[in-house]
This record gives sequence, structure tokens and C-alpha cells, in this order.
Amino acid sequence: MTALPLAGYRVLELAHLVAGPLCGLYLADMGADVMKIEHPSGGDASRHVYGTHFGDESAVFLTVNRNKRSVALDLAREDGRALFLRLAERADVVIEAYRGGVAEKLGIDDARLRPLNRRLVYCSLSAFGPDGPWRDKPGLDMLIQAMGGLMAVTGEPDGAPVLSGAPVLDTIGALLAGQGIVTALLHRERTGEGQRLDVSLLAGGLLAQAARLSVFLATGREPGRLGSAHPYLSPFQAFAASDGWVYVAVWIERLWEPFCAAIDRPALAADSRFTSAAARVRHRKELTAILEPIFRERTVRGWMAVLEAHDVLCAPVNRYADLADDPQIRATGMIVEDKHPRGGAFRTLAPAITFTATPGTLRTPAPALGEHTDAVLAEIGVRPEESEPCAPMGS
Repeated sequence: MTALPLAGYRVLELAHLVAGPLCGLYLADMGADVMKIEHPSGGDASRHVYGTHFGDESAVFLTVNRNKRSVALDLAREDGRALFLRLAERADVVIEAYRGGVAEKLGIDDARLRPLNRRLVYCSLSAFGPDGPWRDKPGLDMLIQAMGGLMAVTGEPDGAPVLSGAPVLDTIGALLAGQGIVTALLHRERTGEGQRLDVSLLAGGLLAQAARLSVFLATGREPGRLGSAHPYLSPFQAFAASDGWVYVAVWIERLWEPFCAAIDRPALAADSRFTSAAARVRHRKELTAILEPIFRERTVRGWMAVLEAHDVLCAPVNRYADLADDPQIRATGMIVEDKHPRGGAFRTLAPAITFTATPGTLRTPAPALGEHTDAVLAEIGVRPEESEPCAPMGS
């Protein structure tokens, strides 16, 4: 069997909830030995903070912490911190997602670890970044959506700002951190030098809005809230069908006439209000008022067939309940069955990137709190009695 691409790399994960553990998940799925450092009393908050549980642990925890080992250490204690420093001496990567200033207070920040391990890649994943007046503030995905402008452009035109339906900025932050870590490891392979990198959810949130924010920075015009519609193209939004919703994207000019043919309104293509993309945006309300009753005439499946026959981009607006049976998701294996020794069988997400030679795998279940403390500390020569004051020995 071909070795996984990150096999042999040792990662210490100091993170909880979603963003940091998602970064660790990517590295673990690709073969890295990710050691999740948790406080002996309670561990990662995501073990219990979410509502759906399998074997007394949340579905979120089981999903984002597979393929990892759990080491229980109290880093606020001198003996726990000393054990962590010994682990860091041999580590390749540290993922630290604490509130600003906490790592420095604990004495486990990059400045403290660098003299012990010059090859270390230290990734600090924070809400707002290492500088500025908000550097020490705690932050959650939802707060970054608000502060970073995403919430202001999400929602209906006359409605209140709306939170995205998923923690997208946690996910973007995790992906940026994973990309940064692999880039830093590549640099280290070439030069032998480790380094610190900083990733913030706020910077990721701005990057996520590049297509909209770049236009604002050039023009000074706020895009505002448009529901499911595109600020610069029309029709480009979700329409209610007779049994659900279908998303339609007339994203280039040559699709306007085929779209009008697909909805059996060929005369609409020549209407002077709608003969160009700019005109359709100017007259968005009138066009939408015409199209809404038309789309209620067919089912989602019916509209998909007609629109696809005319090469118009479209998609069903799936509910979560539809995803597992969606032909595309099923064919590509994005949702898979897994089994946990404490939680039993459950459905989860497959590795998001597929490699032809070295695909990521689901090898081990999410660990119990402190499950691997003895084994990991033994690997650095720590006797069981040395770890008793600060960590439960296994579970």
C-alpha cells in the first residue's frame, strides 16, 4: 500500500470546536500523526457542546477528530507544560487556536518553542489576527461574519442581516491554515527552516468575498442584500417551483435566448428591458415578477430537465435530507458510512480532496479523552509515574 502523503509528520493540535480541529482533520486524513492536546477535565468543548450525540459525544466531534490521538495534559501546570515542551521538541507542526495572548501566557507560543525546535512549523489560527485592537478578543464564526461584512450582504433586500446557514468562515480558516502548513513544510524541505504562520478567520472572510469586495473597493458601491440573487447578473437566483426550489444562473449573455426558450417565453428575449445583462440587472424586479409565476408551473425535476436541455446552468436547492440520495454526491462518495466503538454506526464526510495515488483514508475513530496519553508520552521516554500529576492515564 502506498504511504499517505503526510505519513511521518507529527502534529500537535491545540484547538477546540471547529476551525482548528478541521485543519487537523485534513492533515490527519492525509496521514499525519495528529496528537490532540486536551485538558484532562472535559477536553475539547465540541465533545459535548452540540446537541446530537453518539455514545455521549457529539456527531461534530466524531467527524472532525477522526484519525487523531488524544493526549490529556494540563498546560497551566508546570509539569504538564514540561511534557508538552518535550513533545514539541520532536514535532513537525503545532496548530494553536487559542484566544490571543493565551499561548504566550502558558509559555507554549512560537517564541518559547523555536529555540527547542528550529524546524517547527507553528500555525496560529485566530479570530482576528496577531495585531490590532482586537488581537486578544475571543471570536466565533458568527462574529466574524458580522464584523467582516459577510452578514451585511446576506439576506433579503428589505430584511435584517442573516447568518450563513453553516460556519463557512471556520471552514475557510481551517483550509487556509492547512494550506499554509503544507506550504511551510515544503519550504522546510527545501531549506531546513521552520517558521510561524498566522491565519485569521477575519482574513479568510475577506478572501471569501473577493468577488464582491473587489468591486466595492473599485467603485465604492455597496452590493447590499439580494436574497439568493447575484448582484451583477440576472436572472441568477433561486425560484420556487411547484414542489421545491431550483437555482438558475444565466451567467453569460449567450444563455439569455436559450433560457427564454426553455421557459417557453421566446418573445421575452427581445423585450427591450432585458436585452443585455446590464439592462436585466436594472430591471431585476420586473423580470423577477415575470419569472416567479412561470417557475411555479413545473416541479424541480421538470425544470431541471428543460433547463439542462437548453444548456442553462441550474441546480436543485437540496435540503440536507436530499444530500445522501443526490446522484452526484452518491456517485462521488462524499458521504460515507463509518463506525465508532462507542457511538456505533453513523454517516460522515469523506476526505474532501481525492488523490489518485495517495487518497486520504478513515483509519481510526475519534479518540476518547486522553485515550493515547500513555502511548504518546512513552514514545518520548516518559514513564507513567511522570505523567500522573497532570493527565489521566488512558481511558
